[in-house]
Amino acid sequence: METMKASTSSTSYVRLDRMEEEETKLDHRKGVFPVLVGSEGTMEKFLLPMKLTRHPFIVQLLELSAKEYGFEQEGLLKIPYDASCFKKMLKLISKK
Repeated sequence: METMKASTSSTSYVRLDRMEEEETKLDHRKGVFPVLVGSEGTMEKFLLPMKLTRHPFIVQLLELSAKEYGFEQEGLLKIPYDASCFKKMLKLISKK
């Protein structure tokens, strides 16, 4: 019986590991970079194409991020902007 319990719990760990691997793969795709958008405590994660780093809207947000958090942020890049507005702007940008 202990063997069954061990295999059951290891199965659930495998699932968690797989979920983390999937998320890690998404974060490390070629040509994209992850950012957190929102205010502290309510930040939403986005994967942005590298080509957007040249778009004036994104450039302004990156400058805002540098002013707010500095150039030596640890972890994901944080952008202090409303996440729902950010989604709308990304849709507009990607249509062009």
